Amino acid sequence: MSLPLLRQARISQSLSAARRTLSRSRYRSTSSAHAQRSQRDSRNDDAPVPGPSSRQRSAKGSQPTVAASHDSPGPSETTSRVEAYLASINASGVEPTLEDLNRSKPHEQPPLHSPQYVQEYKELMNTLCRSFTKEQLRKFLVKAIGHTRGSHRKKVDYAESILQDIWRWPSLKQVEKAKRERTEVVTKNYPVTANELFLILGPDGKDLLRLSKDYDVHISLQQNPMALRVEGYHGRVQELGERIFTLKKGFIEDTYDLPSSVAIPQDMVQRISRLASAYIENDPSAPGKLRIFARDERHLVAAKRLASRAVHEMEETARTPLLTYLPSSSSLSGEPSPLYPHHYALFPHLSPRPLPFTMNTSGTFRLRRVGQWLTTVSHEEDDTREGLAGSQGRVGDSAERKVDLRDVLLYDVRGGDHTSTVTLKASMGHMLLTRPSEEQQATLIPPLTGDHSFEKIRQWITHNPVKLTFVPDIPLPLWNTTPDRQQIKHRLVYHELPSEFSEGPSDPLSVPPTLHRKKIISLELNLQDPTEPKRAGRAQAHTAERDLEEGLSVFDLQDMEDAQPPSLSPSSQAEPLNTVLDPSSVQCWSGVEADLNLMIPDRPMDLQFTVRSATVLPVSQQPPELQTYVDELRAYLESSESHPQPPSPPLLLEHAGVRYILSSNSSVRQSEEVVPRKHSGRSDHDDNSDSQEDVTRALCESHMDLETNQKSMHCEVTCEDVESEEAWRLFLRDCDRLSALRQQPKMSSVVGFGRHDHDHADVV
Repeated sequence: MSLPLLRQARISQSLSAARRTLSRSRYRSTSSAHAQRSQRDSRNDDAPVPGPSSRQRSAKGSQPTVAASHDSPGPSETTSRVEAYLASINASGVEPTLEDLNRSKPHEQPPLHSPQYVQEYKELMNTLCRSFTKEQLRKFLVKAIGHTRGSHRKKVDYAESILQDIWRWPSLKQVEKAKRERTEVVTKNYPVTANELFLILGPDGKDLLRLSKDYDVHISLQQNPMALRVEGYHGRVQELGERIFTLKKGFIEDTYDLPSSVAIPQDMVQRISRLASAYIENDPSAPGKLRIFARDERHLVAAKRLASRAVHEMEETARTPLLTYLPSSSSLSGEPSPLYPHHYALFPHLSPRPLPFTMNTSGTFRLRRVGQWLTTVSHEEDDTREGLAGSQGRVGDSAERKVDLRDVLLYDVRGGDHTSTVTLKASMGHMLLTRPSEEQQATLIPPLTGDHSFEKIRQWITHNPVKLTFVPDIPLPLWNTTPDRQQIKHRLVYHELPSEFSEGPSDPLSVPPTLHRKKIISLELNLQDPTEPKRAGRAQAHTAERDLEEGLSVFDLQDMEDAQPPSLSPSSQAEPLNTVLDPSSVQCWSGVEADLNLMIPDRPMDLQFTVRSATVLPVSQQPPELQTYVDELRAYLESSESHPQPPSPPLLLEHAGVRYILSSNSSVRQSEEVVPRKHSGRSDHDDNSDSQEDVTRALCESHMDLETNQKSMHCEVTCEDVESEEAWRLFLRDCDRLSALRQQPKMSSVVGFGRHDHDHADVV
């Protein structure tokens, strides 16, 4: 082997040996550094807490630390110093307290949805982990809340529990979730049934609208399957879902048998449901059986009461006979006119007040004469031969037979009871025709269009499924009169329930017309002392229209306190209001009553005659249910703590072996109106100047139905003596005067639009 090759081989061997030596030394240094880091990490969880302790350090502990600090500069130098300080504190045996922990807590918490909160949260976590050991953090939790969630937890978990459970700082995950719920828009469907949807909607959808506003979501209805479609932020939608679940869980259901085995028409079912705020439906298994869904017991009872009243009023309306009155001539001038034939038509009727809840309000019409405003004389005097008192008109039945009105009303009026008192009254109002209950769409088009002869219209009514209902109202002559002798009353009226052996509903157009007489019980409570002129001064200051339009509840005691005259002494003013229900102010009577409707298409008002034979019942003979009700009402008016809520009258009661049902529960404002012969109004001195022949005294009542909160107006005149010919003539004259047309203004007059312009025009 040559010398150059030998030298090259020796150099290669020397280089290989040097590389192996260097690799071994590097491995040893790397292993030593890794062991030191592992040992230091294992001591981090057991690092002691800085706090009030001795600052003495052992020499053995300080010398290695100083040496290490000189050997490893940079971050490791700071870590070693902290570890040495913590080791010295741990060696002293001093344990940290909750006060030491709370020193790390900030004075104020940043807003949850701000970036400062996330930064502050992370800094607190780092501070707790570096300042305390895992065992110390665990002890803090035990002292503060009494327990910890598991024993094998990391130090970071204990620190996070301190922030959440002791300092009440939400975790970053919760903050992120809340942010997502605030900003993420979702859509969710909540299934509902028809009855649940009705109860959630509330009256006219107000409850559902309130839910939509409270939770700031958009709610719509989805069909097939029926569900509420909710769109909004994730958190709000979830909260609304919990609210809907709570509402549905509180709904109650019950079945109820009506007093009569008659199914309620579908349109009336909807009206009763809306009034009672309860969903009702006919049970197809049996007629007269209802299924009721309500939010609470109060609405459930209200639905039962209204449904029972509705069925009873339907039967009574079907039993009331109907007569018609037509003048003898074909025109109001008294002379037949070929230019203006005697034709009639159905005109839409728009009432200023709510119609009875038993009527189909999709369309109401009244039969009126056509073209009467084009005649030469556009008004009708009271004493003409065309009125009821003139006996020149014609009262007919459905068979166009002429009948005597007085004979029909007074036939067997007492029914064999000669001790009872007979009264005859006539109420003003309108005979309104409504469409069949199946038709729900509101319309102004009558079911019979065009003008026809009265005979044709009467035949059409007989052969078509239409309903005629009398609705009381105030006549035109009373719109500008001043009320007098006002009283406030609470009135209950009970009608006899038809038994299973009684006759079914009769045709109101039957031949010959026979009155349906029903037994009746009435309880009337005068809420004002009749000896005190409480409203004498106020009656002159308030108009009749305002007083009659106001709805006064029987429990409105403040109004009665304000009505006391200033002349009362302080001692009398301090007396409790329970004196309004002394025994003399409570009256109960029973008897027999019958109604008869009279349609007068040639006039703006129709009539309903009521003949009654009644006897006042002493307290010992009054039904016990009514006596209990009076006692509870008196206790309520006395502000008794045992009766904080107003009592409800009984729906059904029994007296003398006869079952009765509540027909009317109302608060009544009653006043007396005086109408002079000429409709120019009356002054305060007219009572002395007008004779009995020249004035008409009418009794006006404003009714507030306490079951439905509906108002109605009533006006009636009374026949003083049903057996007297003169009293009968005056009675018919009063009916003519209140139902007749008013004097129309001349063509040259300028018609105003004030309240008094109903009687005459203001001439400029």
